[in-house]
Order: sequence, then C-alpha cells, then structure tokens
Amino acid sequence: MANGIRRENNINRLFAIATALILGAVTLATTASAKIIGVYFRNGEQFILVRTEGDLLYCTRVSDGFEMSNGLAPRADGSWSEFTMKHPDMPKFMTYRGTAILTEVSMTLEGCTAGNAQCDSETWEKLK
Repeated sequence: MANGIRRENNINRLFAIATALILGAVTLATTASAKIIGVYFRNGEQFILVRTEGDLLYCTRVSDGFEMSNGLAPRADGSWSEFTMKHPDMPKFMTYRGTAILTEVSMTLEGCTAGNAQCDSETWEKLK
C-alpha cells in the first residue's frame, strides 16, 4: 500500500512540475527577460514556481497563480528582499517585508508585517 501512495505522490509531483514549467514557458513567451529558477515544494502540499523577470524575483503558487512575492529585489549578500510579499494563509490585503534566500536545494522565506508585529519563516525543498 505504501508503494502505491509513494507512486501517487510522485505522479502528483510530476504533474505539478509540468504545470509549473508550462506556466513558466507562458511567462517566458510574454516576458523576454523572464528566467525560471525552479519549482519548490511548500509545506508538503503546494508547488511554487520561482522565476526572475528582469532584476526581480517572483514566487507563484502553481495551483491557483497566487503571487507570494511580487518582485523581490536583489541584495548585495545574494538574498532578495522587498515589501511585496503575501502569505497565502493570511488576508489578501496584508503585505510583508520579506527576504528570500536561495541555495542549490532549498529556498527560505522570512517575512514580517509593518513594525515587525507578526513574522513568519518557511523553508521549501527545491524539486529536481
């Protein structure tokens, strides 16, 4: 039984990666400066397409197109930061100052509301 569940999870991952790549191809076709960084697995259940357009970084949930980061700017230390992040589990009107740190195998996002009243951090696995 576990083998069947594992196979289903792998099929779901492949489907999500294919969907993300198709979305990425559409993005590339409409924006000449777009580049796909990768597909990341958030909270064991959501696939996130990470791409750059020009000099800005974007993170989009594949299932519904929700933009979690809408143009993070590069920083001298190699991270990305801006006050344009949204948390999918919070009200849509809320934005956060966020920082994204990418490695070869993962991406860590850290974000806080104005005045650092509410902060959160997540690390996502990069799919191969």
